[in-house]
Amino acid sequence: MTAEINNSVQPKNWFEGIPRESYKNFEKVDISSDWFEVYRLPHDVYAIYESKHFQEVISFLIIGEKICILLDTGMGIGNIKEVVDQLTNKEVRVVNSHCHFDHVGDNNKFSHVYIYEDEKALARLRIGYTKDELKEHLDPYLINEGLPNNFDSKNYCIEPIEPYSLKDKEILDLGNRKLEVLYTPGHSPDSIMLLDRQNKILFTGDTFYPAALYAHFDGDFYGDSNFKTYLNTMKRVAKLVPDLELLYCSHNEPVVKPSIIYKVVEAFEEIINGSSDYKIVDEKFREYSFEGFSIIIKDV
Repeated sequence: MTAEINNSVQPKNWFEGIPRESYKNFEKVDISSDWFEVYRLPHDVYAIYESKHFQEVISFLIIGEKICILLDTGMGIGNIKEVVDQLTNKEVRVVNSHCHFDHVGDNNKFSHVYIYEDEKALARLRIGYTKDELKEHLDPYLINEGLPNNFDSKNYCIEPIEPYSLKDKEILDLGNRKLEVLYTPGHSPDSIMLLDRQNKILFTGDTFYPAALYAHFDGDFYGDSNFKTYLNTMKRVAKLVPDLELLYCSHNEPVVKPSIIYKVVEAFEEIINGSSDYKIVDEKFREYSFEGFSIIIKDV
């Protein structure tokens, strides 16, 4: 992602008002960390929030009776394993919502890491991310209030691991709760969501969050987005909305009302039929803005 796209979807004063207003609705958990903030969400879930980086990525610790699932491991700037160990003494297994760098940063600190059975995603985790690939993501513009004291910024990389694979509709049994893997490509070819039917929660990963939705990616670093596939995914997700109460999103704000998915489907369809305005970003992308989110695609 270029700096120009970053500037288009977050202003240069992006850190003003952080944490966002919605976090006041949740109990902030006292932990020892100079990078993460943790919030207790309904139904035994912790939001682990990286508020000091432009990405504002959120990982979720989902508590089960026998095991816990950590949905994503963040950027690898702060040590998320140390935070998780303060929140539970149960066995923790990692599920990656997809293989983008800001969701897999501390994978190597856990013994069991799962990702969708996409060959390119599996291959990416096996090679990790190099210092050269990640150095732009430590630009001072992207950081607020400094990096963690023990973080070695000169050697920032994401270590390779040997992941386990997940299938569409696979059930993850945590003991007293079950999570269903939903294959939701579009943002990336390996994107998944986790559905907690009992508690009426959908963990959306990067397929939806209340900010700019990226449908423009191509290349080895981010993989290939697919606009039509993204729309079809959102149509399938919209069918779940009547049975949902909460969306838990992986960037910016942790909890959103499920009805917004209907608006996302409408937005994609408006782009197709040409009824929405857009602005040109970085001379090669279009950003379409809607209430509560935007969509970025390649300029045609």
